[in-house]
Amino acid sequence: MSYPKTGNEVYISFSLSNTMLSGIGKGTITREEVSVDYLKELFNKYGVIVSAKPEQRKLLEKVNEVYDLNLDIPDNLKIIHLSEKNRRVVVISVQGLKRVNGSLLPQYSEEEFQEATFSFVKYYVQSRHYDDLVAENAKLKRELDAEVAWRTRECDI
Repeated sequence: MSYPKTGNEVYISFSLSNTMLSGIGKGTITREEVSVDYLKELFNKYGVIVSAKPEQRKLLEKVNEVYDLNLDIPDNLKIIHLSEKNRRVVVISVQGLKRVNGSLLPQYSEEEFQEATFSFVKYYVQSRHYDDLVAENAKLKRELDAEVAWRTRECDI
């Protein structure tokens, strides 16, 4: 199974870094844990670009094996930058594996891989800042309240 090339692909990675966000400017990022079924639908709609180091190949293979995501396994790390076109990044969270200074190790034994569990978190970038959205929402609520008050007023005749 191959995912489409849309120009609006979803990135997937084992980490999230500030460099991924460098081209965004002022905006709002939402975060949500997502299911594998949701990811399959998302990838089928938008496509997917995998950003992983070559030493994470076995981790990607394990994710593909366990969840049937059919992710391409790149030979080289693809540096990703979120943008207006590519607004989504899914971070594969790995639990149960040893780390050094918070980073995954380059290699694990088969026994260690058997202990690994995975979850998925989607980050979505909006070009509008949260404060601007809140202010707009408050303005719209005031206008709606004024309209409702006008339409439901009682007139003395």
